[in-house]
Amino acid sequence: MVEEWRRERPDLDPTPMALFGLLTRADVLAGKRIAAGLATAGVNRGEFDVLATLRRAGTPYARAAGALAQSLLLSPGAMTNRLDKLEGMGLITRTVDPDDRRSVRIALTRSGRRLVDEATTRHVENLAEMLAGLRRDERDELSVLLGRLLSSLESPAHDVAGD
Repeated sequence: MVEEWRRERPDLDPTPMALFGLLTRADVLAGKRIAAGLATAGVNRGEFDVLATLRRAGTPYARAAGALAQSLLLSPGAMTNRLDKLEGMGLITRTVDPDDRRSVRIALTRSGRRLVDEATTRHVENLAEMLAGLRRDERDELSVLLGRLLSSLESPAHDVAGD
């Protein structure tokens, strides 16, 4: 692809297209493997994110619904849909937040904690498998470079109108 663009448009440097093409392709392929791995636990990626966020909160494995939605960058409607499904599966409970009676507190059930612990173990193993082709120092370097790219993309100079 790079050579074809160099031939057809010698006035352009196509390497940014190639790099972002690789990032996109890696994201798509990794996303499929992540989804398949989580499916063995009976949850999708969005549901796992909710359960994992509650698990990381520590005892009592609960957060206010609004704080949970904010940490996951979800709209209230999207958060409600996920919570409805997880509650129906018996993985979370909703109660009035004792610190703010206008708010709902979301907590893991015992089966929710058990499921997220097992899913997290498999998830980490799956991610490690995907990174097996890289040495530890290469993974560290990739992490630094992707962090710098993300920082650059998040800077105000890169804001897109309407975002």
